[in-house]
Amino acid sequence: MEKEFYVVGIGSSAGGLKALKEFFRRLPTTIPAAFIVITHLNRDRHSILNDILAAQTAIPVARVDEDVQILPGNIYVLTENTSLTIRNGWLKVAPRDQKILNSSVDIFFSSLADEFKARAIGIILSGGGNDGLEGALHLAESGGKVMVQNLLTAEVTGMPESIIDHDHPSDILNPTKLAEKLIELCKENTARQST
Repeated sequence: MEKEFYVVGIGSSAGGLKALKEFFRRLPTTIPAAFIVITHLNRDRHSILNDILAAQTAIPVARVDEDVQILPGNIYVLTENTSLTIRNGWLKVAPRDQKILNSSVDIFFSSLADEFKARAIGIILSGGGNDGLEGALHLAESGGKVMVQNLLTAEVTGMPESIIDHDHPSDILNPTKLAEKLIELCKENTARQST
């Protein structure tokens, strides 16, 4: 029987690239979790975030251009002009809506909460606005964990600050410490399953 693993959604916008690099540099390649990176992208500019992250970690990184099954030990990256949801353990790609304000993090986090419940973790890094707040509240209500970058290390504080002000995140840490906390959670999860 396949072990149950954490599925980690990471939302960021302005200033988030530095935080993402720091976070993924700290993770071991054997970590038993799957990561889905949701960033605010220009609709018509090809994103190379997958290449940037691949230079920071030996964990496989893939652009999600088509529906794909979520497997532990992988990083999946949102592509331009799309949104991602989860259904039956698969990442589902859809065209991004026409709204001016980007709500891709909320859309994904809400889906993550419904699908994975207590095995869902949402992390909000640097970014402007409050995308992610609605999804984070849904994650917490569904038994998942919400973690945020602390405001002292975030280049742009809107997204993490909105979570801190309206939710009760389990951890408020710098990106390296967020990664270390996640490693600890994964070790605890593995130990539970082996007893």
